[in-house]
This record gives sequence, C-alpha cells and structure tokens, in this order.
Amino acid sequence: MFTVREIAYITGGRIRNSDPNVYVSDFTTDSRVIKQNSIFIAIKGEKFDGAFFSKEAIEKGALAVIVPAGSDIPSSLPRIEVDDPVLAMAKLANHKLRKLKTKIIGITGSVGKTTTKELIYSLLSTRFKVFKSRKSFNNHIGLPLTILEAPEHTDFVVLEYGTNHPGEIAYLTSIAKPELAIITRIGTAHIEFFYTQENIAIEKGRLFKDLKPGGVAFINTDTPYVDLLNKMVPYTCKKVTFGTDDGEVRPEYYEITNDGTYFHYKGVKFTFPLPGKGMLENVMGAMAIAEYLEVPLDDISNVLRDFKDEKMRMEKEEFKGLVFINDAYNANPDSMKELLETFKEGEHRLIFILGDMLELGDKAEEEHRKIGRLFVDLGHKILFTYGNLAGFISEEAGKTGLVHTIHFDSKDELALFLKNFLKPGDWIILKASRGIALEEVQQKLEEIL
Repeated sequence: MFTVREIAYITGGRIRNSDPNVYVSDFTTDSRVIKQNSIFIAIKGEKFDGAFFSKEAIEKGALAVIVPAGSDIPSSLPRIEVDDPVLAMAKLANHKLRKLKTKIIGITGSVGKTTTKELIYSLLSTRFKVFKSRKSFNNHIGLPLTILEAPEHTDFVVLEYGTNHPGEIAYLTSIAKPELAIITRIGTAHIEFFYTQENIAIEKGRLFKDLKPGGVAFINTDTPYVDLLNKMVPYTCKKVTFGTDDGEVRPEYYEITNDGTYFHYKGVKFTFPLPGKGMLENVMGAMAIAEYLEVPLDDISNVLRDFKDEKMRMEKEEFKGLVFINDAYNANPDSMKELLETFKEGEHRLIFILGDMLELGDKAEEEHRKIGRLFVDLGHKILFTYGNLAGFISEEAGKTGLVHTIHFDSKDELALFLKNFLKPGDWIILKASRGIALEEVQQKLEEIL
C-alpha cells in the first residue's frame, strides 16, 4: 500500500485537492472498475484520453486520479499531476518490487507466451503463492499494472514481456528484471517492425541479458537462433535447457493426436489435453521451471492432465454433433504453421477457417501464400478463408485442385454457408489475428444451427 504522499514522491508528481496521508491499495486504468481505496491512472491512447474519465472515476469512489499536468479536468478533482502517467505507473511498479521479496518469472517469445504463463502459474500454484498477468497484459501498461495488482505476500509473479518494436523488452526489464526467464520460440510475429527474424531474436534475448545476477535462463533448444540466445545469458546466471527432442528437460517419448499430447518423462506417463508439438515445447519449458523449483512430478502430472488454457487458445467445444477448435485469439506465420501441422486428416473431416495474419508488412502476401502451399503439402482438404489477406491462402491452396476452398468477404455469408455444408462429426478449426475476431463466425453459426 502507498499513501498519496508516497505516490507523489515516487512519481515526482504534485498533489492537488487530495489528502496526502490516505492509503491507496488499488490502481486501475479503467474507470468502469473502480475499487475501494483506488487511484485511477489517466492513460492517453490512440482512440481515447483517460483524463476525460477522471470525473467519472472520482464519482465512482476513486480517492484521486493520476493525470498529466495541465489536463483539462475540473479543478476541484483530487489528483496527482505528473509529467507522464505511463512513466509514473512504471516507477510505482519498480518501487513496489524493490520493497517486496517477490521473485519475477519473465516470459517472452513469438508464440506460446500466454499458454506457458498459464502452465507455469498452474504448476507453481501447487506449492507457492503465485500471481500472474491477466490475459495478455504484457506491454508498457499491462506489465506495471500486473505488478501493482500483485498481493504483498506473493512468492512469484509470472509476467509476459511483449514487444512489437525494438527496445520494448529493455523498457519492461527496467521496470522488472526477472530472476527466472524463459523464451518460448522465436518466430516472425511483428516482423513488419523488425525487418529480420534475427532482429526479433535479439529483441527477445534482451530478457536473458537483463536477468538479475544469479538468475536462471531457461533455453528452448527447439527455437531458431538458440545459439544467439544462449550467448546473451550473463556469465553470472545459470542455464537450463529444454525441448521436445533435445535439452536437459525433454520427453523420452511423445505422441501427438488431434485429441491431445502424450509423453513420458523420467519414467512417468503424462497426458496433456492440447495437441501440437509447439504445445509440447511450452509444457517442457514450464516443467523445467517447476522442476527447478522442486515441484514433484506427481503434482506436475495432475496439473497437466486437467489443464485449461485461456479462451480462444485451442479451445475445444462440442455443439450439436460438431467439434469446434477455437484458436482465434491471435495468429502469425509460425503459429499458423503449427496449427496446420498439429491436426491430421483421417478420423474426422477437418474444416479449416483461416483469417488474416496481421503486422507482416511487405511480407504479408508471400507469408499468406506460404500457408496456402503448406495446406496442400500437408494433405488437408477443406479450407474457407475470411479477410483482406487470407484470400491469398485460399488462392494458393486452390491452384492444385486438390483442396476445396472458398474465400468469403462476409462472416455472415461464411456462417450461412457452413450451416448447409457441415455434417455431424466435423471438426471446425478457426485461426486468425486478433483484429479479425474470427470467433464471431462460430458465434453466428451457433445462432443459426
């Protein structure tokens, strides 16, 4: 907890119309969820200015608001005026960490960050008090907010470190340097802003470079640029390797089906409900951290067997004789490739519904065409696409005549088509970038079935 006076001191702000001695126990950037003894932080975004909601926040019970000096708000509102609310939030989060004994587990990578975070949280919660970031709170706003939300008596805080521009990981580690760090897999997500995959690896590797002395880097032997990442670990830190086929923590045997992943490790049989080799990478990374912290294998086995990921991440739902696999939270060339390689034709009729992969810059058309060619090479048969770029997937896959494919410009038209096309027992697999909101196709379809 902070007093208003302490907040002003830490942030270099000035108190206006607020009791400097009152205690603050909660911070939020959302005026709709004001809690008791809270401070509202007025962040300015591309489409809104948080200062506009300052009066509403106070009326709902906020003790004060943190706003940029000179903001156009009623002069009577209790507030702390700062140069930059985002920087103020970072300073508060950093100050809180220096006061607590909490250890930070940091996660970054192009794919698998959130699933790995959920796995680590679930495994460690069997033995420790653990706090995690909500959803994908992994940027310059979400990461410090997570720290400010963390309970005082917490053993570990599990944080995602996200980046889509060079230098962002370094900013996040300036707020919270991890004691344990894991990089899931280096891919081509956000390559529009990095130009090369090696630049992405260098950016992600900053999480290892900024480990606290005596920290531990968990290195994925399956990822591209593993040698580069390995060299970025400070000599004062330990290394633990993991992977699906190599590394200190790896399965002795594994099998992947459409229904899940099965593997043996140290003579113990494990069942994991989500399919895919990429998922197995995430599991082995989380297991490496759990084993390092001495979580028993029996506890690990129980957690993995019953694991449920966050919404729209390989989320399986049965509806009127159909099986939906909703993996529509996000997409990039690596995760799309992983999806196509995960599901095998044979037992069920597979219907793939794919949408745009965003933030690929001038590589966008070619990356979508690559997915179309891969679709054919893997022997998949049925493909429907939606979005400005996904048409290239359909166009490329349709060249051979081996794939039944149609591109749609409307989600309503796609859902109506599927209503008449689908048969009981079909598996419908959806994936696209978040901006496409492809899950709406499933929602529309379920409304008319």
